[in-house]
Amino acid sequence: MALDATAVLTLQALEEAMWRPETRFDRHYMDAILAPGFVEIGQSGRVYSRDDALGVPAQEIDVELPLTGLTATEVAPGTALVRYTSVPARRSRGAALRSSLWTHDGRWLLLFHQATPTSV
Repeated sequence: MALDATAVLTLQALEEAMWRPETRFDRHYMDAILAPGFVEIGQSGRVYSRDDALGVPAQEIDVELPLTGLTATEVAPGTALVRYTSVPARRSRGAALRSSLWTHDGRWLLLFHQATPTSV
């Protein structure tokens, strides 16, 4: 199934907001964007709950924007799978293949995210 161009651009902006310190470490913003029951499997393999994600302290974010190779596909009505590669801007290691599951019921909410190390 295909998403329209507006939905794809919206999802790209939402994903990139996760990589911008002014939104990623804004608890109010993150509380509004993370779905109830949100789960993340980090690049290290650690599993993070919604509460864990909301409690992450501010830190440097090292990633190239726009995100590399971003695609968004509707996998069911109101559900989109977003995939891309996060590539560090300043380090030679640490790239990851990333997948996010977003749900839409009037607004997009992030339900699941996973990172898998890669050697891009």
